This record gives sequence, structure tokens and C-alpha cells, in this order.
Amino acid sequence: MSSEQTLDDLIEAGWRVLQSDFEPDAFLTWRKRALDCVTVLVGPDHPYAKFFNAFVVQEARNSLLAGAGILEATREQVAARRIESRFCDLKQSSLYL
Repeated sequence: MSSEQTLDDLIEAGWRVLQSDFEPDAFLTWRKRALDCVTVLVGPDHPYAKFFNAFVVQEARNSLLAGAGILEATREQVAARRIESRFCDLKQSSLYL
């Protein structure tokens, strides 16, 4: 499964937590999985990981919305890195004119 798909799945899981009226175990499980994913993808010192850890702390709509936004931003950054990597590969190949 790609990083983008994992992030999409976590965003979708966040919406399900919201629809469950913040069942405590569901929120805590989602929070842990999402924070672990962001940390692996961008590193523990990246602002996204720090923001997620700081702002997604309680079972509240605002907290979940902040987390979903950070997951979206992480997905965009991962996609941009993938495109940049492909461009660099193309540039180094003999097909680049």
C-alpha cells in the first residue's frame, strides 16, 4: 500500500471516529496510528509531527479536524517528493533533452 493510500485511509478513519460521537478507544487508536504514520513519513522533528502531537490531544471535533488537515498536508508533501524524485530520475536519464 502506498503512503498516500495509507494517509487517505487514516483520513477516512478519522471521519468514522467523528461519526461515532468520539468513541474513546476509536479516537485514541486513530490518533496513535495517524501520529505514527506522520512521524514515519516526515520525521519526528518535522512541524507536521509536532503540530499533530500538540493539537490532536482530545476527543473533540476541532482536534480531529486539525488532525485530518495535517494528514492532508502530509499526503501533499509525500506526493510532491515523489514527483520531484521522478523528475530528478528523468533528468538523469538519457531521455531528458
